[in-house]
Formats: sequence, C-alpha cells, structure tokens
Amino acid sequence: MHIKLLARRGQFRRQAFKHFRQNDDGTTAIEFAILGIPFVALLFGIVELAVLFFIQSTTQHALETVSREIRTGEFQSTGGSEDEFKDLICAAMTGVGHCDNLRVDVVSSGTGKFKGLTLPVSPEAPPPNETEEEKEAREALPPTLLASTYTNTSGGDVVIVRVQYMHQLAVPSALTKLSNSSGNTHVISVTTAFKNEPF
Repeated sequence: MHIKLLARRGQFRRQAFKHFRQNDDGTTAIEFAILGIPFVALLFGIVELAVLFFIQSTTQHALETVSREIRTGEFQSTGGSEDEFKDLICAAMTGVGHCDNLRVDVVSSGTGKFKGLTLPVSPEAPPPNETEEEKEAREALPPTLLASTYTNTSGGDVVIVRVQYMHQLAVPSALTKLSNSSGNTHVISVTTAFKNEPF
C-alpha cells in the first residue's frame, strides 16, 4: 500500500512536471520583455542616425551652394556681411533646423596658399582642474557655439568656409552613442575650401 502510494505520487509529479514543461502561456510576454528594449533602442537609433544623415547632407549642400557666391565674387559685389551670409546658409537649410544653432566661419588668405590658414576652435575647451561634479554639470548642458567668424575676401584669395550645426538628439546617447558633444547633442561640421576666381 505504501509502495503504491509512493508510485502514485511519483507519477503525479512526473505528470505535473510534463504539464509544466508543455505549458507555454506567457512566453510571448517574456520573450518581448527580453528582446523589446534592445529592439526599440535599435529602431530609434536607426531613425536618429537617418535624421543626422539628412541634416548633414542638407548642410553640406547649403554650404556648397552658398559658398559658390563667394568664389565667384557675387556675394562681395553686393557688399554682403557676415549676418547676410549666415542668413543665406540658413535659408538654404529651410525646414531642417533652427538658425540659432548655426555657426558659420569664413577665413581667407591673400597669399594663395592654404598653409597657415586655420579655423577658429569650437566648442570651448573644458576649464583646467575641473572637478568631477563640475564636469558632470557641464556635460549635462548643451555646448555653447562660439560666435561666427567672417573675413571679407577678394579675387584670387584662398578661402575656407565651415558650417557647424548643433542638433539636439531625441534619444539618449547612452542608447545610441551618437552624441559627440555635451548635453546629448551632436555638432555637425561641414567644410569646403577653394580659391576665389579673379573678379
């Protein structure tokens, strides 16, 4: 009798374990919980990367288009200023972003050589002897783009034009690793160099 009881208990346990192994209720929810976060992070990362690529392409096109007016002397003949040049770049980027996040640098040399011609540094370097708390506070804020630099050019001058656009990322950089500046921002920088036509 005792042996039969033990056998029944053993059989009951085997049947319960078999039933437990075959029961798949809730597996979809568990699988989604395991794979959902990486999938969503990957999806948003792809969208964020596509937006960055689109902004960079548009900025590059705006730079090439508007810089041609400097190369041919058309912009200088109208007495154009730094603000007007920046406005032209911004107008060529219509619909992409905000003009307050834009910096335009134009530097030139009458020597006919690019050697020794440098662009202003940006963004500002961190202060020396910065504590860990100060570093965290600084990196939590978006960077400050320095003021644009504009040098009036003449015919035959060599010219470097750089456009920087500060884009605020929508997805935390901890997931996408797309931030290249503080405050979860990506600073897009495009540059062109040319020699002015003899106008």
